Amino acid sequence: MADQLRNMVRSGRMPHAVLLSEQSGCGALLLALATIQFMFCKTRKAIAGGDDTWVVKGLFGDEPSSLPTDDSCQVCSSCIKVRNLSHPDFHFIFPINTTQIVEKGKKVAIDAYYEIFRNLIKENPYFSEQDLYKAMELENKMGLIGVNEASWLINKLSFSAYEGGQKVVLMMWPERMNLEAANKLLKSIEEPTEDTYFFLITNAPGKIIQTIRSRCRLIEVPPIDKESLSNAIAEKYHMDKDKAAVWAACAQGSFGRAMELIEESEDEAADFDDFEQLVTSAAKKDLPDLINMAADLARRGKEAQKNFCRSALKTLRQIYMIQLRKEEIAYLNPNHGQKIEALAKLLKNEAFDKYYDIFNDTIECIERNVNAKFIFSDLCNALYLNI
Repeated sequence: MADQLRNMVRSGRMPHAVLLSEQSGCGALLLALATIQFMFCKTRKAIAGGDDTWVVKGLFGDEPSSLPTDDSCQVCSSCIKVRNLSHPDFHFIFPINTTQIVEKGKKVAIDAYYEIFRNLIKENPYFSEQDLYKAMELENKMGLIGVNEASWLINKLSFSAYEGGQKVVLMMWPERMNLEAANKLLKSIEEPTEDTYFFLITNAPGKIIQTIRSRCRLIEVPPIDKESLSNAIAEKYHMDKDKAAVWAACAQGSFGRAMELIEESEDEAADFDDFEQLVTSAAKKDLPDLINMAADLARRGKEAQKNFCRSALKTLRQIYMIQLRKEEIAYLNPNHGQKIEALAKLLKNEAFDKYYDIFNDTIECIERNVNAKFIFSDLCNALYLNI
């Protein structure tokens, strides 16, 4: 995949808009950053232009054999700037919302959030959309790429490149772009100025506005193979290979997901406990407890509510695989394995379509801003009737 993109750069066939689609945490961001660094690399450009004299003397001494030929040089000023996410011709767009940690909750330009974004990438380049919202302390708000962000970007791209070369835009989760913003950016993506490139990274290409999606070259970033992921987990967490292989199987090719599972937060553990209580109470027909749970879930912020539903859907899948006696592809979280097996005895095999619909419909209602009390009362009632 990386070689394919570098070959596009070398041959001058790099599309002006690339849409990298991945399961969250599979490395699309690192792939994009490596390609962008290769595009900006001064050494690469000098070699491509047949003028390597300054490169040899300035960076690599008098040994031409030490010149990089297959990747960026890592040492020129452009490589360093891209690696530090500080290149003046490299712009970021991602979902934002007002937050108290940026200008005391005032609506500001997106570059006011850049420091948060840079720090997050440096700490964990496999971060998820929820990780970004947590870093920005959005609490119960959802991020959005709106017309203000589109106007800011168009203004930036209207100027000549600061260093006289390419201008590159990295957009995270374009599915969070509203229609007005998409229409405003459409011409820039469809007919960009010379040497202007867009890299869009998504976990849900089907949710991207069609007019934007159709203007991009779609590249599917595959999950990380099990052996490579297992080795990476063992190295990062100083873990024996057998244990790392278990976590790799659970993560299903996502290093970001593996990190989330291993470093399970209190919120994630609480989500599983709440799901366990919800199913147990529904199975016992304990209506007072379900009413209390509905009230508790309704009081949470929107992102916390959606995270609970996503966690429930993952757990439901694991339970369904156990019921089908497909334990080898259940990918049970080692932290909750025995509890999940116990829950499998409470749920009806023939009703799993309904269970999935209940939680997917709940997520859709949350995103449509339906009253939270109605949403979770309906969820608890549906489980009460179907378990």
